[in-house]
Amino acid sequence: MDHDAEQLNVLVIDDDDDVRRGLVGVVTSRGHQALPAASAEEGMALLPLWTFQVAFLDQRLPDMDGLVLGEFLRKNNPDMTIALVTGEDEPRLERLARHLAITFIAKPFEVRQIESVLDDAISNAQARSVRRHRKADEDFAPPISRFAEELTPSFEMPHIPDRLADRLTATIKRKLSDLRCVGRYTERDRVLALAGLLSARVLGIDLPKTHSGHSLYQEYDQIMVQQGRRTEFEQG
Repeated sequence: MDHDAEQLNVLVIDDDDDVRRGLVGVVTSRGHQALPAASAEEGMALLPLWTFQVAFLDQRLPDMDGLVLGEFLRKNNPDMTIALVTGEDEPRLERLARHLAITFIAKPFEVRQIESVLDDAISNAQARSVRRHRKADEDFAPPISRFAEELTPSFEMPHIPDRLADRLTATIKRKLSDLRCVGRYTERDRVLALAGLLSARVLGIDLPKTHSGHSLYQEYDQIMVQQGRRTEFEQG
């Protein structure tokens, strides 16, 4: 899995410094963003500032039970992946967590358990994205790129300054990078990336290849396939 392209924002709440640092270490080692807090109050103060896809919660927090906090997070963000990481090995607590669709992890935790939660969050986000866009793009209009191909031979395009070409290329690459990241995909960025690619094609700007040898047109289409959207360039 390409973890650079699947970055998550992860909330980590535990009043034990060592446990909190350990969780943060696992999260960041996988290329994700970890926001630590030592109490429910500190963690909840971060909620208006960040969009979290994952939360790891201790059960015995100084100001609130982790399960109560988890229930609050679940009601306010049904799509969030939540894990209760606790030293309380009680079947009742585990049943309650399962009822709230919260993963139960007993301390001391294993790294693979934390990694599994992160991987599940990525898979769930991708599945939601595909479902969200599947219906939006099922029209029968030809890809917009065909109109760009028809325009190109119709006009004698002026020479494009290198500075403008470089700026357009940088914008396209930045928007494609944003589109690859889970939780950062927006329709605005998709439109900007597509507009940039179409402009480059019409203006005859030679765009660079990616590290994998694909054209930026092919990269856009690959992202659209992952999102369940219509491709525009096919062969690129």
